[in-house]
Amino acid sequence: MVLKGILLLIFVLTIIMKYGNGQKPSAEIPLLNNQNMPLVALFDTTKLNEVLKIAIKKTVEETMNEMIPRIKQAVLADIGYEPGREKDRPAFTASLTLNRNLGGHEVVIFDKIWLNMGGAYDKDTGVFTAPKTGLYSISTTVMSYHAMYLHCYLWKNNERMVLAFGTNNSTGTLNVVMALKMNDTVYVKHTGNTEKVFGNHRSTFSGYLITE
Repeated sequence: MVLKGILLLIFVLTIIMKYGNGQKPSAEIPLLNNQNMPLVALFDTTKLNEVLKIAIKKTVEETMNEMIPRIKQAVLADIGYEPGREKDRPAFTASLTLNRNLGGHEVVIFDKIWLNMGGAYDKDTGVFTAPKTGLYSISTTVMSYHAMYLHCYLWKNNERMVLAFGTNNSTGTLNVVMALKMNDTVYVKHTGNTEKVFGNHRSTFSGYLITE
């Protein structure tokens, strides 16, 4: 056979893949015989293609698995937030969904959470519990119902602080900076006789850590 006389095999110079029309994928490999005359050998590359596909897929998967955590880490570093991480800056915003009749000394429960970084605001109790010691910005807006008064105080632990007052569909708003220790609680409590607060997300409660 002619191939027995091959002295030198030159590595692939050109690989021509043939697909479709029922043809098997193949490669044309230029060769030289012992008289330095050009020869061409045709090889079936089906198995080679499968091996290459597996190798490429594995390489892509390994590269993505390596890159995704790095990308995620870079993004989280830019925005400074990832659930469950100690470096989270506590922050929350919640609003009242429905109109509510408030009894005397009833805590206003803002039930719709829009933001709750660190998970320190409890939508079931309406209480924010400081997860870190530091300076906090706290604000609330409460809207009174038609032809009614509304008196709501901001409380820190068991201490009544500043008042937000509204009447006849007006809003009472307060913004304060508070020095809170870890596990101090902050909430909005109604005072006085039965009054009604307007919901529909027009009454809100927010806070965030300014600095530790």
